[in-house]
Amino acid sequence: MKKLFSIALAAILVFSALALTACGGNSGKDESADLSDSKYVGTWTNTGLTLGEESGELDTEFTLILNDDGTGQLVSDEEPGEFTWELTDNGFKTKGDMKLTFTDDGDNIKTKILGADLTFEKQ
Repeated sequence: MKKLFSIALAAILVFSALALTACGGNSGKDESADLSDSKYVGTWTNTGLTLGEESGELDTEFTLILNDDGTGQLVSDEEPGEFTWELTDNGFKTKGDMKLTFTDDGDNIKTKILGADLTFEKQ
């Protein structure tokens, strides 16, 4: 089961890095965005992945940087991906080619990619 989990994890990581990198072409700045008071502004690091009942740590570190002007960047071993983001009722979402919704989980934020839950912690 661990081998299957590792294979699924590797596939998810590659897909997510490539998909978010594709957002780089749509990094237009929304001049009306002022997110300076948002608790999400800052640097978030991926702390784990859950796929079904299996949990584990990631071999690749993903860092999510959210700026107060509504722009952001995903940094990993791959080429960085840029995006814009906006608040939702229970977190925030990225805008552009690859849309992800992050939900607030107290001290962490979570998103789901291909059925796997990724958890990020603020640094």
